[in-house]
Amino acid sequence: MPHRVTLKVPSPPALRPRRHNALRWAVLTLGLASIGVVIGKVSTPSSPSHDPMSPANQLESITLPVDPVTLGSEQLPGANMENAPVASTDAPLGQEQGHVIDVVVERGGNLSKIFSTLDLPARELDQIVKLGDDALKLTRLRPGESITFNLSNDHQLQRISHDLGFDRTLHVVRGENGDFKSEIEQHPLEYRQTLGRGAIHSSFYQAAVDAGVAPDLVMELAEIFGWKINFLTDIQDGDSFSILYETVYKDGEPVTTGDILAASFINEGKLFQAVRHTDPRGNTAFYTPDGKSLERGFLRYPVEFSRISSKFSNARLHPILHEVRAHKGVDFAAPTGTPIRAAADGKVTFQGWKGGYGKVVTLQHDGVYSTVYGHMSRFEPALREGARVRQGQVIGYVGATGHATGPHLHYEFRINGVHKDPLSVALPEARPIPASERGRFLSESAQLIAQMVRMENETRTASLAGKDAPVQP
Repeated sequence: MPHRVTLKVPSPPALRPRRHNALRWAVLTLGLASIGVVIGKVSTPSSPSHDPMSPANQLESITLPVDPVTLGSEQLPGANMENAPVASTDAPLGQEQGHVIDVVVERGGNLSKIFSTLDLPARELDQIVKLGDDALKLTRLRPGESITFNLSNDHQLQRISHDLGFDRTLHVVRGENGDFKSEIEQHPLEYRQTLGRGAIHSSFYQAAVDAGVAPDLVMELAEIFGWKINFLTDIQDGDSFSILYETVYKDGEPVTTGDILAASFINEGKLFQAVRHTDPRGNTAFYTPDGKSLERGFLRYPVEFSRISSKFSNARLHPILHEVRAHKGVDFAAPTGTPIRAAADGKVTFQGWKGGYGKVVTLQHDGVYSTVYGHMSRFEPALREGARVRQGQVIGYVGATGHATGPHLHYEFRINGVHKDPLSVALPEARPIPASERGRFLSESAQLIAQMVRMENETRTASLAGKDAPVQP
């Protein structure tokens, strides 16, 4: 019977996650922690408060009081084998039974240090990293990730396993001749439709979280209806919502959420509905059930922000210059490094330093509209003057360059050179479903709306029975 040992090994600062992934989740964590203020606080005269974000899913393990396995004479700091949790397992180790070691990567270590800690030969490490692209992923371990080592009774490495995502696991296996080979194991995923619904009493965010809806879906729902409902000012006590979305299962257990398929929102007694549609070219957008676009030619909010620190005004006391002057934009407070996105398709007409704006980007859209993004900490490296950008494309990152008292995005919207309030200006709607796709869309739309209504009815029935929870077919 093999033994399983959990071991923490530091990982080096140089092996941090790629910037765009780390930044994305850092921004999501910080931004959504206060999303109750940003996109759903019920209108009241009281001051806004921040809603705490529910913790992410955590893996749990059951440990048994079995004597820990000795891993050699040398151990790095943080690899305390006396107190390491241990559990039994029946996993086969090729031809032999031995022990299984789960290594949790911490800051300050790498695969070489793990091999040293486990007292494994460096020559075998060299053989493994030379196996190709798949095996090279083991050299890019990130803090918090785990890697499993299967060792024989005589402490010979038999297998290394490392999850590359929910659906793939990398295995490096010793063959009968002693050489190693790498292989990818595919895990089948199951997609089930789930309904989250609730009534709003304190904030939209809190109501959605109470309904079991993941924080990232809360943000997406606010974006879907953002052109019909002002989530900063229009949310009222008693408003309600329903979200039909996918839940991804692996081995019968939910591992993450998928796409929103359909949604409804009742605001001040008025019903708004949305359905997801992907065209033959792979472009996805949300439409009303009869095919009208719910999007605009421009994003209302080009950054995930925590609050509006300064609104559009013709007379504002400047916080640094201490003189009254027009503030012809909106300031979105957000942590330094938060991605800033192009509000619409357009062309970069300026990128550089401009006085009090600090690092700034200006985009021109269709000859009539232009937008300005100021106080950036840095530009997106691939961006250049004259380049074309797509709506939602990252053009830079929040900072406090120029005349700024703290990190925020100063955003301006202009029509034929005239400044307009970005929060209230009327924007053109995006195009409706093309005639060539209308028949297929209407059929899909009717099915999704019918499914959402059916599951709403099931939820009401469960609620009356005292079993209110997200409904799955």
